Amino acid sequence: MSDNNNNNSSEERKSAKRDAKIEEKRRRLALQRSLRSEGTEVRRQIPLKAKLRLAGIVLAFILAIWAIASLSDYLSKRTDYRVTDEGYTHAEQFADSVPLCGVDISEHQSSDIKWKKVKSSGVDFVFIRAGYRAVDSGSMHIDSNFEENLKEAEKAGLMVGVYFYSQALDAQEGKEEADFVLELIKSYDITLPVAIDYEIYNGGRLDEKIQSGDMYAASFYHDAVLGFCKEVEAAGYEAAVYANQDMLTNYMQADLLDDSATLWVARYDSSVDLDAEYSFWQCTDSALVGGIDEKVDQDFWYVQPGRVYPTRATFSGVKEKNRISVGDCRISMKKEAVRLHHFRAEPKFGVTYEGRGLRKGRDYVASVVKNTDEGTGYIIIRGIGRYKDWVMQPFSIEK
Repeated sequence: MSDNNNNNSSEERKSAKRDAKIEEKRRRLALQRSLRSEGTEVRRQIPLKAKLRLAGIVLAFILAIWAIASLSDYLSKRTDYRVTDEGYTHAEQFADSVPLCGVDISEHQSSDIKWKKVKSSGVDFVFIRAGYRAVDSGSMHIDSNFEENLKEAEKAGLMVGVYFYSQALDAQEGKEEADFVLELIKSYDITLPVAIDYEIYNGGRLDEKIQSGDMYAASFYHDAVLGFCKEVEAAGYEAAVYANQDMLTNYMQADLLDDSATLWVARYDSSVDLDAEYSFWQCTDSALVGGIDEKVDQDFWYVQPGRVYPTRATFSGVKEKNRISVGDCRISMKKEAVRLHHFRAEPKFGVTYEGRGLRKGRDYVASVVKNTDEGTGYIIIRGIGRYKDWVMQPFSIEK
């Protein structure tokens, strides 16, 4: 008898719950009809469990997209070649310097260069040909791949300089070539020198001038290249002179020219024997570099950490005597060591002068080199505007 009473009581409770749910649903439907009749939008409440499931699906989708993007980034930077200085002997004058690896290219290389892989292969800088003067007519032309190469190299994190293949016969033509290049680069951030590539082309206009006996002394060659350099520096850029060792030795006086210009010497050998101060060495035209299908010119740039390098570029907005050297500024790292991720380490740092923070892009430009492998990377800070000179500071990289 007791069991029957319990069963009846249980059934009654279940029935009461069903009735309550039915009544609640009726009230909710009546309220919705009432609100609709008044023009009020009714939003259905999503249960908590459904919300959690939806959030989980969205999170999984985001993680999948992130993983795909991360893998794509890794593959776009992975390279088959690492550029090094193996097999080359650096001059004694660079015993305390770091030989940074670079390349120089023109339209003679494929336009399909994978610049992220170039960077990941150990290349830190590139000189890109802006244009050339025809060896016969003397007319000036833009390199067909110049703009694309410059944009993509900048995006890949490489330091970028440009060069112009010259056939200048005097200072005025050197100035004309500089103006031609300056017009091309005015919208870009050039972090390396603007160089004049001064070469003798057999049978060309410069060669004919030499053969005629009109260019019989080093001063004629110096006038031509320094006409270019002075115009570049007056526009606020650093300038450089590129020539092979024979040209610098037998036609110019490199030991005099180095007082007025940054020298970039070409010598395809295991070492350089030039009695002059030079900063760049083009060591071969047959280097293999990740991201470039053809063999290319390889270069070294010698930079000593901690040394203050004076700038030759002028700035019209501030008197030179009032400009402050970045060598007097403090560069502070946010972390002791930087993690390497997908062949790239990006340090966070600050630059101050007497407690005042400098503004990147306004007071200085910064470049990061040797940052594609664990060990030691470097930040290169170059002053602009009110600030001048440039320095290179090391930082630690961990995997």
